[in-house]
Amino acid sequence: MLACLPLGAATVVYFLRKLSAGALIAALAALLLAWLAVRIPTGVVLNVLGRTVELDRLSQVSLFLIFVATAALFLILIFITAAHRQSGQVGAVTAIRSGEGRVFYPAALLILAIFVAASLSRHLGITAILMGGAAILTAFVIQTQRLESTRAALRFLILASLATPLFLLAARQIDDYQLAGGVILPHQLEQIAFLVGVGAAMWLAVVPFHSGLTRTAAESSPPTAVFALVTFPTVALAILMNLLIDLPWLVDSLYLVNAIIIAGVVTAFVGGMLAAIQRGFSELLGYAALFNLGCIITALGLGGPAAVITVLVSLVVRTLALVLLAASMSALTLRFPNAGFVEIRGMGFRMPVATVGLIVGGLALAGIPFTAGFAPYWQVLRLLAQVDMRGVVLLVAGSSAVSVGYLRGLRALLMNPSGGTRRPWVLALNRTGYAGEPPAMLVIIILLSLTVVALGLFPNWLIEPLANFAGLISFPIR
Repeated sequence: MLACLPLGAATVVYFLRKLSAGALIAALAALLLAWLAVRIPTGVVLNVLGRTVELDRLSQVSLFLIFVATAALFLILIFITAAHRQSGQVGAVTAIRSGEGRVFYPAALLILAIFVAASLSRHLGITAILMGGAAILTAFVIQTQRLESTRAALRFLILASLATPLFLLAARQIDDYQLAGGVILPHQLEQIAFLVGVGAAMWLAVVPFHSGLTRTAAESSPPTAVFALVTFPTVALAILMNLLIDLPWLVDSLYLVNAIIIAGVVTAFVGGMLAAIQRGFSELLGYAALFNLGCIITALGLGGPAAVITVLVSLVVRTLALVLLAASMSALTLRFPNAGFVEIRGMGFRMPVATVGLIVGGLALAGIPFTAGFAPYWQVLRLLAQVDMRGVVLLVAGSSAVSVGYLRGLRALLMNPSGGTRRPWVLALNRTGYAGEPPAMLVIIILLSLTVVALGLFPNWLIEPLANFAGLISFPIR
């Protein structure tokens, strides 16, 4: 059902892609998928050619998150497209915005169907092939209506595709291990751990394999960029965790667990440092997401009873923050497609709600107090402090750097458009006027911002339900 529904909906949406009805059907299908993901009981669904097809709890959470996020992104694109048409603007930018969903809606539904199949598969080789197919379609989404540059789509496709042969080799050796009755030699264990580790690093955009993720954010529109930033890493992380749960002997490798921790810390630090020097919100989005993903990988490697809870809470917060940034940046790019700090000077007074959404979402990714991102970030720091204080210093430096990047953006939003000093609130508002966000976008941004702040003030609202859920998952890294 979870795989067939998006396939059927994609067919209908493709034929209706030029009409508003097609977009609404796509959004409703994604919401229905999210509802089904939490209603369908976990366990073995069926056996196909001797291979088990199973819906586990980690896959249930990851699929629910990507379905909800996709539905929200569909709605954002619908409202932004309507706002472009009502504005009466003409030119290439308006044409691109109006036609963007014609590829995004059906392709995203097909990608969701592939992600469902990859999450339900319990064979690494089949999962790797399916993820490779998802990467190919995601490249089309990234490239939507952008003909002048193919760098982002090519980098994403190449890095994601290079992981497929590594996982196929690992799957072959895992099959040999199972046929041998569960006997594995030390050198075979290290080979499998190496192949799985490098393949997962490419899927999760670990430094130095991060350029596909960051270029996607820089060169794609906010909804399509956030779709790639949310869906692929979330599913890849769930697959990696399920692989470790199914093959607990992998954690006996001499270096795999330490490599996961180091990769997470380095990714978070590099992402944070590069975020501080970006010149626009689009580029900043990619590096802030990279920092946050590095923190999640670090939590995964640290393990312990709190590892699964921390990862699940982090994924929920990451999804909320990225969708909030997509909504806020979409409202901003109605008038400034590039969202560069130079171009958006003074827009903070004309679009105050979008400005607040940008800052709240960015600070949540950075793990700043009073946002939803602080609780999981603080937990990662506590766990890492028991292992190596140097990693704590690097994560704090990365978080501070991401915050600096968004504060630089806020300064640009509040500056005099001519480049002079900042004006007082009243004077700036009187001279520039109130541009305003589209009413529907206004509601989305306010609701998401309030949710992020509320979960920052009352983190138990999110932690307690997920703690009960994570308590049923036996994670081998302890």
